Amino acid sequence: MIRTTPTPDPTAPDHRFRNARKRLTDAPAGSTDGERLLATADVLVENGGPTADLDRSDVLAAYPELIVVALSDFGPDGPRADWHLEALPGIAASGALHATGFPDGPPTAPPGYLAHDCASVHGALGAVAAVLDRRRTGLGQLVETNTQQAAAVGTVPWSLAVPGYLHINPFLPAEGTRNADGLYIVFPCADGHVRTVLGSPADWDGFLEVLGHPEDLLAPEWSDRIHRMMNSATVREIGARCLADRTRAEVFASALRHGVPLGSIPTPLEFADHPQTTERGFFHDGLARAPWSVGASPLPDPTPPVADPGATFETTLAADPAEPVRAAAPAQLLEGVRVVEFGIAAVVPEMCWMLSELGADVIKIESATKPDVLRFMGLDDLDKGFGFNAACRGRRDITLDLSTAEGRRLALELCATADIVAENNRGGVMASLGLDYPDVAAHNPDVIYIASQGYGRGGPMGEMKAYGPLNCSFAGVNLLFSHPGGPYPCGTSMNHPDHIAGKLLATAALAALDHRDRTGEGQLVEMAQTEVAAYLLGEVFLESIETGVDGSNLGNRHPTLAPQGVYPAAGDDEWIALAIADDDAWLALEGVCGWDHDPALATEAARREAHDRIDDRLAAWTAAHDPDEASAILQAAGISAMTVMGPLRQLSDEHLAHRGLMDDLHHDAVGDERQPANPMTMSRTELRTAPSAPCLGADTGEILRGVLGLDDEQIAAAE
Repeated sequence: MIRTTPTPDPTAPDHRFRNARKRLTDAPAGSTDGERLLATADVLVENGGPTADLDRSDVLAAYPELIVVALSDFGPDGPRADWHLEALPGIAASGALHATGFPDGPPTAPPGYLAHDCASVHGALGAVAAVLDRRRTGLGQLVETNTQQAAAVGTVPWSLAVPGYLHINPFLPAEGTRNADGLYIVFPCADGHVRTVLGSPADWDGFLEVLGHPEDLLAPEWSDRIHRMMNSATVREIGARCLADRTRAEVFASALRHGVPLGSIPTPLEFADHPQTTERGFFHDGLARAPWSVGASPLPDPTPPVADPGATFETTLAADPAEPVRAAAPAQLLEGVRVVEFGIAAVVPEMCWMLSELGADVIKIESATKPDVLRFMGLDDLDKGFGFNAACRGRRDITLDLSTAEGRRLALELCATADIVAENNRGGVMASLGLDYPDVAAHNPDVIYIASQGYGRGGPMGEMKAYGPLNCSFAGVNLLFSHPGGPYPCGTSMNHPDHIAGKLLATAALAALDHRDRTGEGQLVEMAQTEVAAYLLGEVFLESIETGVDGSNLGNRHPTLAPQGVYPAAGDDEWIALAIADDDAWLALEGVCGWDHDPALATEAARREAHDRIDDRLAAWTAAHDPDEASAILQAAGISAMTVMGPLRQLSDEHLAHRGLMDDLHHDAVGDERQPANPMTMSRTELRTAPSAPCLGADTGEILRGVLGLDDEQIAAAE
């Protein structure tokens, strides 16, 4: 991989992490060296947006085998196409900032580049899909995605679905406003904090065991989840009292014994040094490796970028179109590819959504006695859960009783017909069912088996039950993703990193399919969700490991950009995010706000020293303006600024409507519904709009008959 863009500070941790394994050269578009690289490249990745120096159409015409991945902030067209997003305004545009922080304070952003990372993940997914497509056609294409849409789908897709489900559950939080740790309560203990996600009755019963059966929580009404939701402050108070004298390790060990989804909240350095992390070999000289591991086609260890002024490519990956890997080129890339899914919650189900849009036939197996946990978001109707229906589009659904030998036998027979088998159950569950990789591979040797556990396979935490908020917490993100003046490290109530992890996993699945197409080899692909959360903050971990000092929580401020922050706007709980990227932007801000030029603030260092004073003046200006109006004024002056958008604003936004934020669908139980759309487009590969999620067991007979060849009598016995 060759990077051609000059780097302002090659020693910076973010540069060294984000450009690991790359060769660095300076070959501007249109130069002789640039043309030489394009002539031998397989993929060109650029983020110039609508004002990019190169004309994508001209490039594709000149190099028809080239795959061009175009990343932009708002997409190539629409009312905001020429706006610019730094990291903080980017997360404001996504909806994630609106959902994070304490209710009595400003929305609080994560460190790093989460919004832009979501666009990068979708760009990588599209690039790998385009490489597979080129192997069968010999032709390249244009892949496009944008920061705002990719980050919305990668962080808060369920918030976008909720308003359409109020007729089913009027108590849903349609505004998606921040609520600190929400129902995923953070408890203090003797040496820090732990966090819980108590989704099932068994989780609650186990949690009472961990707490020592406090009398105040033993009355029958506490077994009701709605009662606990309405009285979460009481649960928080009693839990804190019971755990006050116990260490995080002691509480975690007790939770593991009782099967309770509870996670420790370590610092970044504690995560890096934890036996779970070291045993899995996640860091190499401070650099985080890719969050998935593969058996048959292992990835090289990450290494720092290297300057290589004469860098070039020796060969290309393009297949000879006269000898495609597949004998015929079906209309869709994954037509004829079958995926058997044992997914729960978000990660594997959302991976399967991406594969379905590329044409895969996805069969979801649910246990008749224990369906996907997301189905319970529909209250008394398992087919009306907004989270399930957002995550599980584009598949057929079969129910089997996996507690019986016959149910497990039928599941194994389905796996024997699959190209991909995917699961994200608690570690050890699939092995106990006889459906783990060795079991399936014995009947289907070239299968691609995809497994994603919260803490990953193996290690002392490999069999711990976990959900997104716990994975995020264990990766050290809670301490960095909170207001620095808050009463405790609340992190976020979003289910991060689940949604973006699913898209990362889809990228790995496509790479494994490509490997099998070329070699005939199947393999195990494994990904820890905790490592996804840490990978997206790789520069923070690199700096912490190298310096021995934990990364500091800056809240909405930036280590170099100044000023940067989230400022109040006119209206109730309205906010605007702003980042001054350089001295020119500061001069523009002085002009927009009508301030006299202050030579003492001409440098970034001086502005950082005066940040508090500048914030006060800037907040006075923003508070007098509508956030959309202020954002437009600032962007017109060349300043990166964005309204802190929530789901209701996003769903009524002119630009996002133009970009196709939502798909209009019809669900068999819900009726007409709207769900977040795929933010990726491809100019040659056909993408379908995945249909609505299936009702529980809706396709059982069809699958048993059509895939396994059972007759009506056998189907009746199986059901």
